[in-house]
Amino acid sequence: MWQRSVEEHGFAIIPDVLAGEDISRLSGDLADAQLHRSRAGVRHALRNPAVAGLAQDSRLLRIAKGVLGSKAFPFRATLFDKSPASNWLVVWHQDTALPLRNKQEVQGWGRGL
Repeated sequence: MWQRSVEEHGFAIIPDVLAGEDISRLSGDLADAQLHRSRAGVRHALRNPAVAGLAQDSRLLRIAKGVLGSKAFPFRATLFDKSPASNWLVVWHQDTALPLRNKQEVQGWGRGL
């Protein structure tokens, strides 16, 4: 099962989660949308109805909840425009910005880790 791959390797490849029509529709919606784009792409993409709809898709939520637990929910979306015309190196990293109710100091968690 894909959950075992996440536990052992930190990721899983789950084929055919979205159909080709889903991807084509999203691509068209994003191409037609009036999005504020920086050189890198679009921040706060959950404000776009097409992205928000995809973020709430039961197929994707089932995967997120399978890893993070039943209370998982989408809170941020960023669209990176990586194409032959606009490309740059992004080294492996883990984003650590989370929607927290309060700050807690926890050993092993923080800046520079």
